[in-house]
Amino acid sequence: MKIERIDTFAGHRGAVYALEKAVDQALFYSAGADGWVVQWNLEKPDLGKVIAQIQGSAYAMRLDSFSGILWVAQNNEGIHGIDLVSLERVFSIPMLNQSIFDIQFWGDQVWVASSHGMITVIDRMSHLVSKHIKVGEAHVRCLHVVGQHIFAGYSDGFMRVFNAQFELKYAQLAHEKRVFSIVSAGDRIYSVGGDAHIRSWDWHSNELILALPGIPAHIQAINSVVLSPCGRYLATGSMDKTIKIWDVETLALRKVIDFARYGGHKHSINALIWSTYADLLVSGSDDKQISVWKID
Repeated sequence: MKIERIDTFAGHRGAVYALEKAVDQALFYSAGADGWVVQWNLEKPDLGKVIAQIQGSAYAMRLDSFSGILWVAQNNEGIHGIDLVSLERVFSIPMLNQSIFDIQFWGDQVWVASSHGMITVIDRMSHLVSKHIKVGEAHVRCLHVVGQHIFAGYSDGFMRVFNAQFELKYAQLAHEKRVFSIVSAGDRIYSVGGDAHIRSWDWHSNELILALPGIPAHIQAINSVVLSPCGRYLATGSMDKTIKIWDVETLALRKVIDFARYGGHKHSINALIWSTYADLLVSGSDDKQISVWKID
């Protein structure tokens, strides 16, 4: 496996916490501690464009590809909808005193993960709140849709599984510390968390079954896990400043991307996306930079 750093995008004035793909495969969006929402072009790395600015930090954003509206979470305030054509703020949904960690679309619902155990379900068209779901006080750090269920990762180490009727169907202690990110490939679920482990699960008969023993994948918390467009690899980004590439079937380590060998990040890696544009991997970090990687 060959690793090449294609470019580094600079311009944010604070840590980069969120990355999101665009409809145009060459474009993507970033947001973070400075409140800027920036559009980047993988074909023209010097042309970052600030498309919105909010007060305070943004940990999460998600593009509604049908409406062309980017949902951006403003911590302790709520969610704003940015029309990507007019670049106007077309709606705001108050969520006061809530840190918002993830947004996921699920049919006509939008599920929002936030602090103090709160999941807020919003109607995708009307932008009205449909439901509040609360299981304890542990922060809800991530969400991932698999078929007829949505998986939620909590700061108490549990993965909790809900159906579209807002019912808690299953709960599993997945990590010794916080569950930060979940991704799936077929029926296999992969979770990462504050215990620096990556775990592989089979989802059968509405039950999570550990498929492979958990392995210490990094030396500090893992903030993000993503699947390659080809479906063969996983990438993990960690507080230990490294990105690691894994075989999706066996979890065998294929490559370590760090500063010493590849000119990687100097601080915690907070977010990853694996673009279908030339299969480029994009990483965002506390060092205020975004790096682009070619992996062959």
